[in-house]
Amino acid sequence: MSDIYILLAFLAAIAVLVLFIARFKVHPVATLFIVVVALGLVLGMGGTGTIELVTTGFGNTLANVGLLIIFGCVLGKMLELSGAALKITESALSLFSRNKVPWAIALASTVLGIPLIADTAVVMLIPIVSALAYRTGISMMKLGPILYIGAYVMTSVVPPGPGPLASASLLDVGMGEAILYGLMVGIPGVITATIYLSRTKTHVPPKPEFVEHLVGGPDAPGSAGEGSATGSATGSAGEGSGSGGTGAAATSGEDTAPSTVGLTGALLPILAPIVLIVFASLAGPALPEGAWVTDAVLFVGEPTTALFIACVLALPLFRGRWRDKSTLNDLFEAGLRIAAMPLALTGVGGALATIIRETGVAENIATTIESTGMSPVIIPFLIAAAVCTITGSNILGVMTSAAIMQPLLPALGLDPLVVYLACATGAQLMKHANSSGFWVTTTLSNMTVGQGIRSIGVASVISGITGFIVLNILIATGVL
Repeated sequence: MSDIYILLAFLAAIAVLVLFIARFKVHPVATLFIVVVALGLVLGMGGTGTIELVTTGFGNTLANVGLLIIFGCVLGKMLELSGAALKITESALSLFSRNKVPWAIALASTVLGIPLIADTAVVMLIPIVSALAYRTGISMMKLGPILYIGAYVMTSVVPPGPGPLASASLLDVGMGEAILYGLMVGIPGVITATIYLSRTKTHVPPKPEFVEHLVGGPDAPGSAGEGSATGSATGSAGEGSGSGGTGAAATSGEDTAPSTVGLTGALLPILAPIVLIVFASLAGPALPEGAWVTDAVLFVGEPTTALFIACVLALPLFRGRWRDKSTLNDLFEAGLRIAAMPLALTGVGGALATIIRETGVAENIATTIESTGMSPVIIPFLIAAAVCTITGSNILGVMTSAAIMQPLLPALGLDPLVVYLACATGAQLMKHANSSGFWVTTTLSNMTVGQGIRSIGVASVISGITGFIVLNILIATGVL
């Protein structure tokens, strides 16, 4: 079997993957399975051998990351339904003056993007942001995309986002490193994207249904009466609106109102696993081997344990209802339903990596890349960007590019952490009309498609490229 045949088979498989998902709207899991099996067959693995490789790759991948994805999704659901996400947003808003509202939203979105998928953050918080836009006169073309982009970047670069979790597992990158360096490349991306969005000149008013309770009332622009819950946040910055009200509380969904959740309690389930994982990663090697304290640190800092501890720490957010079946059972099942898609994608992605490694595709691709003289680190970035742009999924972008790159690491001499970060930054490019997050944010922010592309689309390109530049600076300075 010639090298050219192997390389062409691989390129055809990627083309089919993109075509099925983007053009024919076939489910990504079914598409990945078809592509993986077809690739194994045309490269001579045989029917039985191909299925054995697929099941082996699927099982090995989920063995490493399955519980992480489940606990991460459960934690996100707990923070959503307990009111913790709204409390974090209100607290961030209270730290900034009126003309800094976009930065308050960026801060809240960045924190919430660690446990929550970006679409969820937008749906939860868009009523608050719309009320702020109405009361301050700031365009929704600024605030809506900023609300999205902070969470979007974090869920692309930092575990326990399903994409980063899968990518880190496929590339065998430690979760502590993935979190620490993910923040290092992600935060600058959020900052530059927010700067760009803050300079938007087009004024877009909020959707009427989100502000109709404010029109002509004490929360109308210029009024000094009592505000909504968002009014209390901006009011503390001297904008003439009092505390209290109903706006945010009414949007908190089906459970605890934000006022019953303390900021410390809301942040604890988010920060605790990060601290435990990073501390174990940094301190574990320095502790005496075999000592009980070493075992304890490594146990609680093991990512699966740390995320489960975070779920336990989120229970007090539900106050007396934490003992109810709706919290202890139903909420967990809701998290499992959210986890089903990332679990399946991750498992089939692991199967793709196994097929690439076992069929000789990896060596052919590595040889081709080396012959071009191109810097190898740009390859995972471009693959992730292409998959995300064409399919509309950053999760699929970061996971697929990691699956493709994992077998290439030895031949290209790339550090797995560098590849992980290149996949995570590339998978942010670019959000447009084939993405659910794009439509959720554009529609709820009262924007046209063109306005959405000018704001969300361009901001996602800026955040991804910024992160990739930071990655290259870390490489050039010897940090990586």
